[in-house]
Amino acid sequence: MKPAHLRKPAASCILLGIFACGITAVASAQTRTIRVVTYNIQCDVSFGTTPLAGLICPFSGTGTFTTSCSGSVTNGGVLEGIGEEMLAGNFQPIDILALQETTNNTVTVQPIVDGLNAFYSSRGISAVYAKSSLQLTSTGGTGGGPNAMVYNTNTVQLIASVTVGTPSGSGEPRQVGRYLFAPAGVTATTNNEFYVYVSHYKSGTDSASLARRGVEAGIIRTNSAALPANSRVLYVGDYNVSTSTETSYQAIVNNTIISIGIRGIDPFNTNGTSGVDWTANSLLSYKSESCRSLHYRDDFQIMSSNVYYGVAGGLAYVSGTYHTFGNNGTTPYQGTTINSANTALNGNLQSSPPISAAQCRTNLYGASDHLPVVADYTI
Repeated sequence: MKPAHLRKPAASCILLGIFACGITAVASAQTRTIRVVTYNIQCDVSFGTTPLAGLICPFSGTGTFTTSCSGSVTNGGVLEGIGEEMLAGNFQPIDILALQETTNNTVTVQPIVDGLNAFYSSRGISAVYAKSSLQLTSTGGTGGGPNAMVYNTNTVQLIASVTVGTPSGSGEPRQVGRYLFAPAGVTATTNNEFYVYVSHYKSGTDSASLARRGVEAGIIRTNSAALPANSRVLYVGDYNVSTSTETSYQAIVNNTIISIGIRGIDPFNTNGTSGVDWTANSLLSYKSESCRSLHYRDDFQIMSSNVYYGVAGGLAYVSGTYHTFGNNGTTPYQGTTINSANTALNGNLQSSPPISAAQCRTNLYGASDHLPVVADYTI
């Protein structure tokens, strides 16, 4: 059983012995919560190919991005800190970790898996994390590292990993990954399976970059049209958009640009309203880039309507849990996560957390230029 300081069980877990609470499944009908994270970790050829200090081990709080930690992986970093945060009365380790800007599965992703396992093993939990073996590709260049997937085998099983599209100089720059999950320990069925698309759209505000983002969104929506009816879908990753008017964003959240496939809902803009400027000195809590000059909302978890509205029979969003980790709106515009005004995570972590709120914010300052976007779901 998981120690109490690592997962707060709901009353139903105590009564029914639910697998997600660290107890062997004994009930035929179960509900568990899973924590999903999307994170651009800038661990590619431009910034260092192994995890940066702060991601799975402590960052000192000074200097530029570095791979030199101020402690060991058993002290934890941003990823372990995410598991300490209370959301809707619940805290738990990450279950699905969608990554952008890795170098490859061997150099970047495996150390993350090992670091997570070492941290939780040191706290009495056996190694549980794994990675998808699918090696996605990219066109390379600055910020050009491929997407990847890490997951918690205690809570979810990875049924399939497939590529979506082919990277090119005129379309998607980094191959999209589509991952099919189901709860661990039970038979996978259409009622408990769900899909996660992981993307890193082309950056830039020039017409060519805008067009390439639109191409990628079209590839994704077209691909989703081939999924079973009523599939539960998450479209996550680094969208690199400036406003909600952009074609790539509208192609995901509305049916006007492309009518086929599964429309997504943005929890911060549920109607897909155009004209929202995410680069302005407003909507500060929405922003996810950068940790050293908070300016943009680049990172998203967009979900199909049956997930967002909690339609019975599958993955359902836990209302109010969608947020940018380490950003509660108190960081000044173009300020840093270690700005003294930032109160994020104060009073919002598990009791006596292994990693303090201040250290979590410091780790964010070193782990990547982006901040992770987190949400809880039930299934």
